Amino acid sequence: MIAKPCTRNIAMILAAILITACAPKSKATSGSPTLISTAAVSGTPTSPPASSPTPPPSQAAATAPARQPASGETPIRVIFGNTVLTGRLWDNAPAHDLIAQLPLTLTFSDFNALEKIANLPLKLSLEGVPAGDDPLPNEIGYYAPWGNLVFYYGDVGYFNGIVRLGQFDGNLDAIVNQVGEFTVRIELAE
Repeated sequence: MIAKPCTRNIAMILAAILITACAPKSKATSGSPTLISTAAVSGTPTSPPASSPTPPPSQAAATAPARQPASGETPIRVIFGNTVLTGRLWDNAPAHDLIAQLPLTLTFSDFNALEKIANLPLKLSLEGVPAGDDPLPNEIGYYAPWGNLVFYYGDVGYFNGIVRLGQFDGNLDAIVNQVGEFTVRIELAE
C-alpha cells in the first residue's frame, strides 16, 4: 500500500519535469531583470481596446509601423485659411496615386476625435501595401474601404484597410482645433 502513493507522487514529479523540460526556454537568467508592467500593477488594461483590433502575430511583424526612407519622399503643403502645414508623401503606390491627383481641394471633418477625414475623388492603388496598418499621430493615411484621405492626430490602432502615405513635418494643432467641416487645399511644395 505504501508503494502506490509513492508511485503516484513519482509519476506526478516526472510529469512536472517533462512539462518543464518541453516548455520553451526563457531568455531571462537569474541575473536578468524582470520587467513588470506598471499598467498591470495599477489595474490599467495592457491590451488594446476591443474597438482597435490587433493583427494576428504573423501579420503584426509585417504591418508594424516603420519609418520610411527620406529618399523618394515628395514634399507637400496643406493649406486652410491662413495656415500652411508642410508634410511628405512616401514612396509607395497609393502615395504616387495621390500625388497624381494634386492639387486637390477637399472638405475634411472630424472622425472619432482621432483623425480628420475627407473623400477623395478617385480611389488609390493598394499595390504593395499590407492589408492594414497602425498609423502614428501626425501621419497622413488612406482608409481604402471608404476612399478617405486621413490626417491622424490620435492613436487609432491597427485596422484592416488603413494605408500609411506620409507624415506632417510639425504638429497638427491647427487641424485638431478645426470644428465641423473645413476646406483644405493639398498641393506639391516647390
